[in-house]
Amino acid sequence: MDNHRKRIRTLCLAAVQTESQPGQITANHAHALPFIEMAVTQGAQLVVLPELFACGYIPNPSIWQYGETLAGPTVTWLRETSRRLEIYLGAGFLEVDGADFFNSFALTDPAGKLLGCARKTRSEAYCFRYGAGRHVIETDLGTLGVGICADNHYSPFPALMARSDVDLLLMPHGSPMPHRTSRMISEADIEQGRDKVLGLATLYAEALALPVVFVNAVGPLQPMMGLLGRFITPEHFRLRGFSRIVDSDGVLLGALGEAEGLLVANVTLNPARKPYHAPPDCDGWLHPGSKITRRVILPIDLVLARAFYALSRQRRRRAKAGQENRI
Repeated sequence: MDNHRKRIRTLCLAAVQTESQPGQITANHAHALPFIEMAVTQGAQLVVLPELFACGYIPNPSIWQYGETLAGPTVTWLRETSRRLEIYLGAGFLEVDGADFFNSFALTDPAGKLLGCARKTRSEAYCFRYGAGRHVIETDLGTLGVGICADNHYSPFPALMARSDVDLLLMPHGSPMPHRTSRMISEADIEQGRDKVLGLATLYAEALALPVVFVNAVGPLQPMMGLLGRFITPEHFRLRGFSRIVDSDGVLLGALGEAEGLLVANVTLNPARKPYHAPPDCDGWLHPGSKITRRVILPIDLVLARAFYALSRQRRRRAKAGQENRI
């Protein structure tokens, strides 16, 4: 693989922006399949689906009933589909391992082999094991970095990707964004939330000089636990998409809007063009935000969330059931 990575290569990428129905794992697989098959007809070699695509983005403990092992239906479907279509295929799912749940992303190759499973570090701590991230998957295409939603928004992550010498960055998201004003949400907040997401892929491409595929889910937001859940409500937030592919020179190659869709583009993998330019650090984040939220609300919420998760008997029961049922 080292000799293969020394030369400049072109890779055809696809981002599949879908709406997943909560808990409908088999139906979500079937719904995404025509998009994947269309991507293949357009030459895609690597197809990427959103965060928690398999069961849908459910930021509360009801998601635990949909946990799957690496021998479960989603990884099995990924392996079979990638082998049949002769592509690399990656998707987010709820992984259960022992007594824990992880917000995970699995990648399979054209032979139907599971190459790796990344885990979100900055995960929703009421629902998932927090801080247990894996972010690099080795492939014949090169070293792929995987940043799952919030992981990408913290300032240490670009440096981690630079140290890992990744050739391509995958950004599966299920990112809640404001879409309706309220007493606490202005039109400016809605615009700022959209711009933050729209600029993320370009920021990483320019910092790391490598291609980035950002794929975000679309659809209604399910209720969220915790202090943030009182503000990030289904009435005023939703999953809005805006998936995009950016090349290693920072050029936007294609973008989607707020509807389901497919994005296919050719990117350049160039190992010689990888100087790291650290982006600005905004109090530990890559973008400005409320200091009260970041220094007070989020730390308190994280302490409460990790205690809730650690002490939850329901979590342990659901994890055991998921292991026994291999789903």
